[in-house]
Formats: sequence, C-alpha cells, structure tokens
Amino acid sequence: MLFNRSKDRFFYQTLTDITLNIVEAVKLFRENVETLHEKEQYANKIKELESKGDEYTHLILQELDQTFVPPLDREDILALAGHLDDVLDEVESCTARFVYCRIDQTTPYLIQFADNLGKCANLLHQAFVALEKKEFRTIRKISIEINELENEGDRLMRESVYTLFEEPVDLLNLIKMKEIYERLEGVSDTFEDLMDVMESVVMKYA
Repeated sequence: MLFNRSKDRFFYQTLTDITLNIVEAVKLFRENVETLHEKEQYANKIKELESKGDEYTHLILQELDQTFVPPLDREDILALAGHLDDVLDEVESCTARFVYCRIDQTTPYLIQFADNLGKCANLLHQAFVALEKKEFRTIRKISIEINELENEGDRLMRESVYTLFEEPVDLLNLIKMKEIYERLEGVSDTFEDLMDVMESVVMKYA
C-alpha cells in the first residue's frame, strides 16, 4: 500500500511545505509589482525564500539517503523536488531582474502576470495536499486548470510584447521589458512542467 509507512509523512509534508514557500514568494512578487517602489527589499525577501527552498530540497535528499523504501520511487521524489525548486528559482530570477535592469515603473501586464502566478501557486499547493490524500481526480482537475493558466500566460506574453512595439519610444526599456515578460511567461511554463511530472507519478499509483 502507498502512504502507509511512518516516514511517508516526512516526504509529503516537506513537499507541501515547499509549495507554501512558493505561495509566499509569489504573494511577495505580487506586492512588489504593485508599485516597484521597494524592489530591492522585495528581492531580498524572495531570495531568502529561495534559499529556504534549497534547504527543503537538501532535507529531502538527506532523508532519501536514509530511507530504504520511500513512499514513491526515488526518481519521482527527486523530479518533484527538482521542479518545485525550478519554480521558485524562476520567481526569484524575475524579481532580481527588476533590480539590476532598473525597472522603476510597473505595468498592468506585470500585475496580470503576478495574479496569474498567484493562482498557479495556490493550485500547486492544493495538488500536493491532494497527493498525500491520494485524491488523484483532484490532481487531474488541478493539472487542467494550471494548463489553462499557462495558456493565459502565453496570451499575456504575446499581448504585452506586441504592445511594447506599438509605440517604441525608449528602445532600452523595450528590450528590458520584453525579456521580463518572456521570463514571466516561462514561470508559468515551470508550473505546467511540474504538473506534467505529478500526473506521470499519479499514473503509477492511481
């Protein structure tokens, strides 16, 4: 049986804790893009959460080394943890770009991207809660919803970049914002990639 050993709780709880860390990082990202007036402070806070995520991943690796029979295949646990780490890395990377690209003014598209990522992060957390409970139908439903949000991210990227070229006044700003918009669309891709991994895991055990 799956999920019936004492050490199972550690793995699922830690993976879920990582998703809560992501939820917090995306929440701070949303606060940041409201004005970008305190982007350095927000970059530092999100960097701390990214480092915390690395610590969670290290704990999982340590426990895998000490666990004879983990609740999921080792490669599945590693894949889930690795993709979770990718999500947080991408959020942190986008936040850092506001600082070193000296982006001082927000845009409606940055806020829309942040709202989109907030929905993805909350759904991701729900998916990992469902994984421990073996609620596989819930995971499938969430995967579809995240796929729809990823499609929305694609639309936002195309529209935002198109708008940049409508009236290109500041070429340097155009280049910087184009990179950030494309990077933000890439964050939504990482959520979808993670759910693809989770669905493949679920198919083994459902």
